[in-house]
Amino acid sequence: MAGAEKDDRTEAPSAQRLQNARDEGQVAISRELQSLTAVGCALLAMMMTAPHQTTRFVVAMRHLIAGVGSVDVSAGGSAIVREVLMLGIGLAGPPVLAAAIGVAGITLLQTGFLLRPAGLMPQFNRISPAKGLKKIVGGDNAVETLKAIAKLLAFVLALRHVLEGLWPVFLSSTAWDAGTLADRTASLVVHAMLMLLAVQAAITVLDVGWVRYRHMSGLRMSRQELRDEHKESDGDPHVKGRIRQIRRQRAKRRMMDSVKTATVVITNPTHYAIALVYENGGKGAPKIVAKGVDELAARIRAVAQDNKVPLVANPPLARALYTVPLDQEIPREHFQVVAGIIAYVWRLQRPPPGPPPIR
Repeated sequence: MAGAEKDDRTEAPSAQRLQNARDEGQVAISRELQSLTAVGCALLAMMMTAPHQTTRFVVAMRHLIAGVGSVDVSAGGSAIVREVLMLGIGLAGPPVLAAAIGVAGITLLQTGFLLRPAGLMPQFNRISPAKGLKKIVGGDNAVETLKAIAKLLAFVLALRHVLEGLWPVFLSSTAWDAGTLADRTASLVVHAMLMLLAVQAAITVLDVGWVRYRHMSGLRMSRQELRDEHKESDGDPHVKGRIRQIRRQRAKRRMMDSVKTATVVITNPTHYAIALVYENGGKGAPKIVAKGVDELAARIRAVAQDNKVPLVANPPLARALYTVPLDQEIPREHFQVVAGIIAYVWRLQRPPPGPPPIR
C-alpha cells in the first residue's frame, strides 16, 4: 500500500507544500557542501596565519625538546607547557574558527536563512527503534553508505598521490633548521589540503544535485492531494460558485428595486433597457441604477411599467449607456440627449390644465 501511494505522487510539490515543509524545518541541505566550505575556509585561514604561527610553534617545540632533561617540572615546566599549548591554539585556532563560521554561513544560505529554535527541542515521540532500524536498512541509508565509501576511496587515492611525491622530502627533513622545517611543513599541509579540496569539490557537485532531487521527490504530491490542498486554500469550488450565484441574485433584486423609483427607462426598444434616476435640482448628472439585455431587459421594462416609470425608446443611447457601470453618472457627451428625454418625461407627468375654479 505504501509503495502504491508513493507511485501515485507524480506531481511536483506546490508552493504551499514547500512552505509547510520549510516551516517544519525540512529543507535541502548538502553535508558535502558544508564539508567543502569548512575545508576551504580552514585552508584560507591557514594560508593567512600559518607561516608566522608555524615558525613560532616549531621554535618553541625545539627548545622544549632540547631542554627536556633539565626542565624542573615543579618550578617552570608548567609554564613551558602552557606556552606550547597557547602556540598550538594559535596555530589551529584560526582554521577551526574559520571553518565553523563558514559552515554556519553556508548552512544559512542553503536554508534561506531559516532559523527554527523549535527544532532544537527534543521530541521523544520520534524515538522509535522500529523507525531507526528502517532508516539503517532503508534505501536512503544505502545511498549514503555508498557515498561514504566512494568519498573515502577518493580521499585515499588523493592522499596516496600526495604522499608518494612527498616521501623523498620527508627523508631529507632531518637536516633542516626550524624555519625550513616550518615552511616545508606548512607547504606540505597546504598541498595536501588543496588536493582534498579538489576531491571534495567534485563530490559536492554531485551531492548538491542528489540532495535537491531527493528533497523534491520526498515532497511530491498526488493529484488528489493537490485537489484537497486547493480546496483548503481557496475553498470548495462548488461552495464558491453557490456564493457567487447568491450574490448575483441579491444584486439583481437590489437593481430591480431601484427600477421602481427610476426617473426614466431608455430602451432599444427590445434588447436593451437602461434605468436612470435624476432628482430635479440635484447637483450631479443622471445616474444609471439598472441595466440589462434581452431577458433581464424585459424584466426591467415590466417592473417599470408596473410602477408607472416612463419608457423611452432610443436605441443608440441605450447601447451607449449600457457600457457605463452601474451606480455611475452618465458621460458628459450624453448630457444633452438625456436632459431632453428627462424634460420630455417631466412634461408628460404634469397634470393637464383644467377649467378655472368655480367661485
